[in-house]
Amino acid sequence: MKKIALFIVVSLVAGVIGNVSAQKKQKPFKGIVTYDIKYEGDIDAATLANLPSTQSSEVLGKYLKVETLVPGATIEMISNGYDSTRTVLYDIPGLGKYCVRTTKAQIMASLEEGKPADISYIDETKEVSGYTCSKADYVVEDEYGDKISIIIFYSTVLGGPELNYVGNFPGLKGFPMEYTIKSDDMTIIYSVSSVQTKKVKLKDTDFLIPTDYEEISEEDFMKKVQGE
Repeated sequence: MKKIALFIVVSLVAGVIGNVSAQKKQKPFKGIVTYDIKYEGDIDAATLANLPSTQSSEVLGKYLKVETLVPGATIEMISNGYDSTRTVLYDIPGLGKYCVRTTKAQIMASLEEGKPADISYIDETKEVSGYTCSKADYVVEDEYGDKISIIIFYSTVLGGPELNYVGNFPGLKGFPMEYTIKSDDMTIIYSVSSVQTKKVKLKDTDFLIPTDYEEISEEDFMKKVQGE
């Protein structure tokens, strides 16, 4: 359980979850986007074995569901760009199924606590999984006031800024197709490996909270995972 708790904390800090939304004058995107996740740095084999190597995202207009599989748990994050809320579903065999919801007001309060990101859009493109993506330098400050630069290649074909507000790159004007996150001992590289749009069956109800999940606060959930 401690390994699951560690990954959840790292994920929230590092921002492993991707974002997408519909664009004006453009048919809402519907599809399944898959990321390959690579790790670089001084990482022992046991830790590396417990980190996910892929991440799958279901997209339907302003809805996004990101599924991450880790040893001993399935984590799904649902971003709702229609009402600017976020829901995280945790399915942990032996512990239970839990739902942690974040309201628009809570997200706004969190954003207001920190300094807004400094986003520089760069005249450079790169093809990622068949899509021509533009480059952005997304700069944020950590808790010590040190600046952190995240290079992102994004696509406005797959989506826009609505769900970025709910997710990890507020203000970014496109769907992040490739980005790199660096910490003191690890570099995490996310890159879209496939975009499936044909024969994809998604509906609004796929993004609702299942009835067999217990709603709980994030604080109480972390206590359960840590065995407190």
